[in-house]
Formats: sequence, C-alpha cells, structure tokens
Amino acid sequence: MQEVPFDGSMAQKKRKVLTMGRTRNIILLSAACMFLILAGCTRKTDQIITEEVILGKSEEEAEQDQYPNRDITVIVAYKAGGGTDIGARALCTVAQKYLPVNLIVKNFSGADGELGYAQLCNASPDGYTIGFINLPTFVSLPLDRQTLYDDKGITPIINQVYDPSVLVVKSNSEISTLDDFIEHAVNHPFSITVGNNGYRASNHIAAASFCQKAKINVSHIPFGGSTDMLAALRDGYVEAAVAKISEVASYARDGKFKLLCSFTEERLEAFPDVPTLKEKGIDLVFGSARALVAPKDTSQSVIDCLVQAFSKAMEDPQMIQLSETLDLPLMYMGPEELSTYIQKQKQYVAEVVPRLPL
Repeated sequence: MQEVPFDGSMAQKKRKVLTMGRTRNIILLSAACMFLILAGCTRKTDQIITEEVILGKSEEEAEQDQYPNRDITVIVAYKAGGGTDIGARALCTVAQKYLPVNLIVKNFSGADGELGYAQLCNASPDGYTIGFINLPTFVSLPLDRQTLYDDKGITPIINQVYDPSVLVVKSNSEISTLDDFIEHAVNHPFSITVGNNGYRASNHIAAASFCQKAKINVSHIPFGGSTDMLAALRDGYVEAAVAKISEVASYARDGKFKLLCSFTEERLEAFPDVPTLKEKGIDLVFGSARALVAPKDTSQSVIDCLVQAFSKAMEDPQMIQLSETLDLPLMYMGPEELSTYIQKQKQYVAEVVPRLPL
C-alpha cells in the first residue's frame, strides 16, 4: 500500500473552507435577524405614517373621532324636583336611545344657580360634561354681581323648553282673582309676599316686571330655586309666587294651588279658564327658556354629535308624550338660533332689568 505523504497545503485549504462556511452562516443568521428587526420597525413606521401623516390626526383628535366612549355628565344648576331638573331628566331619558353611552344627570344647586353654572362653564371642553342653563337667569347673574362663571364660557347645543310664567296662590287664599291681587296690592303696598327662585333670577324678573306694569308694590322673597320657592308657598311662608307653568301645573290640577294669570300671548291650552295679563290690559309676556350647552371650546365634531342626538330626542314621540304629561312646553332651537336668543336675552336684561323695582 502506497503511503500518501501529508500535504500541509490541502489541510490548510480544508480549514479555510470550513471557516468560510461558518462565516457565511453567521452572516446569513445576522441578516435574518436584521430583516426581522427592520420588518418590525417598518410595521411601526407604517402605523405612525398611517395615523399621523395619512390621517393627519393627533391622539386627542383620534379620541374625539370615537366620541362618545364613556358616560356623559349633564349638570342641572338647581335641586332635584324643580322644573329644570324634571325637563332635563325627561330629555336625557329619551336621548339615551341615540347615544351609545349613559347620560348622568347631576344636581349642583346653590347661589341662585351660580354654583352649577360654574361647574358647567369651567369643565373640560371634551364633551363629557354638558348641562342646562336657564334664561334669562344665566345672563342676569353676571350683570348683577361678580360670578364664578363667565356667561361667554359656553357653546350652544339646543334649546329644549320655553316655560311661561304664571302668578299663583294657595287654593285657600283670600285672593281669588288677578283683580283681587292688584286691588289688595294697591290698597296695601308691600303687604303681599311673593316668592321667587332667586334674586334677579327668572321668576324675580317676571314678578318685578308685572308689578312695574301694574303699578303696584309687593315684597319679593327670594329662594335658592323653584323647589324651595314652592315649598314656601305650600307651607304658607309666602302668599303668592311667580313660577313657571311646568312647576305648578300638577299642584293646580290637584287643587292645592290656584292660577291667577299667565304671562302669555294667549291662554294656556291646559288651563283655558286662566286669563292672560294682556286680557287685563297689562302688556307683558314672559317665560324662561331652558337650553342645553357645552363648555366653551368644545370641538365642532362633538357639538355636531350632541346636536344630532338631542334633536332626534326632541322629535321622538316619547319626548312629546312626556312633555304633555309633565306640562313642559317644548321649543326647539338649534345652535345658531339659540346663540342669537342668548344674546337677545342678555341685551334685554342689561337694558330693562336695571329699571325694575327689584
């Protein structure tokens, strides 16, 4: 057997081949890892491009596109059981059909409505806190004193109700008619106590306007809201009150209160026997609007969503039925019309109220 001599160059070549193989494997493995990393980065980059470049939307705007995705708080600036509260709960019950989240009514009463209005105006403008304002009270308070809110700090949504004022006494009162009331006030100035829902609030302005037109003097007694005002009348602490029809209609039907007149152009359909002030030669029409608003700077997309939902609720047969049952005189106004109405109310309060015997 022939012996093959050891060839050092052949061994060296073999080692080189093995080394090159291992190197190639390492390079291929590294390339594979790099590909996976780049693929992940590409997906993330694609996501960023999709969200920020293609759509051009911030995180906040993206969240608004999903609005609403949690419960909405609806602020009422008066106690539970008053006209504003009853109307708010009725509307929110129906509007629930047209929103994917809950509407939570919360009462923040105090200071003639100022505390609730402050909660509303100073809330975050993200659409998750909205609320009701009463006109003219909402614009009259800041004209009278330094308030915790700015009446410019809202964005209108819709108006729900226009609630006419009425003059009311207890059913067993010695005053039976409007003529009796005026005659007694003329003969005994300041002797009749007339309750209202707060100093310079809607009922106070209505009562003072009536007295000015009728040329009589009464003692105006302010309360923190309609609930307390009606309790005082019911318990005999005041002899009369100027209220809204929705607040006293049930008492009148039950025979507890007696309506002396309405501050309307025509007689109330539900109370055709009650005369208007105009029939008695007193040229005065007065009532209170109740509107749903959001804090100032709430985005237009959020406002549009809310307008759509609550507008549908206003037209819903259930809402119409509730309004008849609760004596809530519905009067729809969209955002632009409501904004104009608010400005007119502010102008009225600024020009007329300072001349009233408040």
